[in-house]
Amino acid sequence: MAVADRDRRRALLAEIRRIGGRITSGQAHAFYRATGWGPCRSTARKDLQWWTRRGVLVQRGSTDNRAYTVAR
Repeated sequence: MAVADRDRRRALLAEIRRIGGRITSGQAHAFYRATGWGPCRSTARKDLQWWTRRGVLVQRGSTDNRAYTVAR
């Protein structure tokens, strides 16, 4: 994994925890844009899925109303 990918994903996880443990891909994309990471929405979605595959986040909701929460 590239250092930039690692740093971006860690920043996202810190933001999720800061805002209460729940985020949508749209919120993740807005966070990336606001903090200068600036990747496209698909990058935000892939990063959320990356954390989900590792058991850190849990995916909730239907395809068109999906959110991610911190695993307990």
